[in-house]
Amino acid sequence: MKKLMSGIFLVTGTSIGGGMIMLPAVIGVYGYLSAVSILTAVWFFNTIIALIFLEANCYLPARTNLISMTKQLMGPRFEWLTWIICLGFLYTIMCVYIAGMTDIIGGFLEKNAIIIPSTYLSVLSVMAVALPIYFGMTSVSGFNRLIVTAMFLAFVILVFLIIPHIEMDTLFNTPTRFPVMALPIVFTSFGFLIVIPGLRTWLDDDIKKIKTAIILGSLIPLIFYIIWITVVMGVIPVSGKGGLQMILEQVEPIKQMTNTLTSQAVRPAIALFIQLFVLFAIVSSFLGISLGLYDFLADGCRIPKNPRGKLMLLVLTFLPSLLIALTQERLFLTALGFVGLISTVLFGLYPLMLAWSGRYLRKLPTHYQISAHKVVFLLMGIFCMLIIGVELLTLLWRT
Repeated sequence: MKKLMSGIFLVTGTSIGGGMIMLPAVIGVYGYLSAVSILTAVWFFNTIIALIFLEANCYLPARTNLISMTKQLMGPRFEWLTWIICLGFLYTIMCVYIAGMTDIIGGFLEKNAIIIPSTYLSVLSVMAVALPIYFGMTSVSGFNRLIVTAMFLAFVILVFLIIPHIEMDTLFNTPTRFPVMALPIVFTSFGFLIVIPGLRTWLDDDIKKIKTAIILGSLIPLIFYIIWITVVMGVIPVSGKGGLQMILEQVEPIKQMTNTLTSQAVRPAIALFIQLFVLFAIVSSFLGISLGLYDFLADGCRIPKNPRGKLMLLVLTFLPSLLIALTQERLFLTALGFVGLISTVLFGLYPLMLAWSGRYLRKLPTHYQISAHKVVFLLMGIFCMLIIGVELLTLLWRT
């Protein structure tokens, strides 16, 4: 039971990132009912894709990650493509987390007249996540439980501070529109598929427990997101001065959101708990993504997890993203614009292609198959192509 709870927390922690704070502004402009509907629909589709990815992983032995899966199920050409896409995506995301942790911790220390160079804070942030990974899944599990529990507490207190100021008229006064342009951002809000191979190993290939961890672990973020958009949209109107649309257009939208909530609820403590929640959310998600990259590199580079091998894996996992975050901010910001597109390809289309190959092309034996026919695979593929199309339109519009 303890392992199962750790697996659920790993999925939850990897899914919920600091960007959750801005979800009400991103999807709230389409109306409250539309926001709840798109969150629920994307969670459902994403959970099915996660179970399809589990099926693809089960065509191969436990401890097999994305590179070996691609090579054996789709061939060497796709293997190199997977290397490029996966490393580009994961290193970019890790740069986001390193920069985010550094900014939040640095800002908090500055308010208390403590000045520490951002380079040192970035290195300390990386070390805080790297050490549990080095000592193994038991340490990762304990550290993640601590961080996710702290995140839960910060979130509950934050919601408790804001709830008394919710107004039903503010919550429901926005016309309902179909939020198609918000699909890529919502899809990435349930991004945990990278931890599934590690989850299978951690839960001893027990399919029932793995499925439970995937479903419950992704359901918790859905509940978080719905509660959060309800609270925020009940306090901050969509349009007008200080509304969600105006907040979304600001240079520092999270800071503006924090200031607006603090002034509306007249509770200075809100700013503190938003900072704490974002910090814990970033750390938990950073840990999950780092663990996924660590296992990905171990599988792809065939590096054994002995003491020397683990040190080499940690260097390969953290050093590139740390150096980019410290020295190449412009390049990093440019790459960040493609994260949603890459995420949909890597954790949307790829799982479908891998499972389709294992089930229908190679007809491999397995101890788990999701109860889904070809029509379901095709519907999931259309869903992913829709998200990719929206993301491409968004990128073209920005240029």
